[in-house]
Amino acid sequence: MSEVLAALRVLAELDHALHHLSGRLADLDQDELVLQDRLRAEDQAMARRREEHRKLRQSALDRTAEADATDAKIREYQHKLDHEIISYKEMEFLREQVKLLRARLDQLSEEALRLMDAVEEDAKKLAEEEQRHQERRAKLTEELQALGKKREALQQEKAALEARREEALGRLPPLVRQRYEQLRARYPDPVVYVDGQACSGCHLRLSEATMLKLREGREVVTCENCSRFLLLRW
Repeated sequence: MSEVLAALRVLAELDHALHHLSGRLADLDQDELVLQDRLRAEDQAMARRREEHRKLRQSALDRTAEADATDAKIREYQHKLDHEIISYKEMEFLREQVKLLRARLDQLSEEALRLMDAVEEDAKKLAEEEQRHQERRAKLTEELQALGKKREALQQEKAALEARREEALGRLPPLVRQRYEQLRARYPDPVVYVDGQACSGCHLRLSEATMLKLREGREVVTCENCSRFLLLRW
């Protein structure tokens, strides 16, 4: 096999390896996106859960504050009843208000206690959920880091293949190199082997003259149908 044919063979193998490597890198990109989506969903779910707990705690605080305000209002009205000189009509009004407010205070106090109990119970559940969340998050992060290491290794392998490709290209005559790059823009396999007496790229039968040139191995031969470079299997 001539030096040019040998360089074409090596170049085709390198481009095939680079194409395969690009596919693996694309798969890694997709896997990374999936993991990032899962991580984002995990964080969003936990953020919603924390917000639910915050709202529950705020409801308990609001009920407690309302109960305190109601109790303060009762004390204010009772002080007027006990220590101030007021009209009979105002006295009756204040007594009625105190009665209503005491009933409201009982209701608010009961609600505040119920909510505080719910907050305490929910806080325990939230702590357990936080722990499981952190475990799931750590696992997803670990998987992302592993993908990052795979990507780094593949990129290093790709850089080495590209360097070898440049070397192989440099061994080709300018016209052959130009033709190869043109074919590569059209086909994923600009260099193909002969299968029987057919081009394995377009699968059409080759002429006897083309087969003779291939067997002689003294020149670069292309398919008369698709123009791919042809090689005989060793």
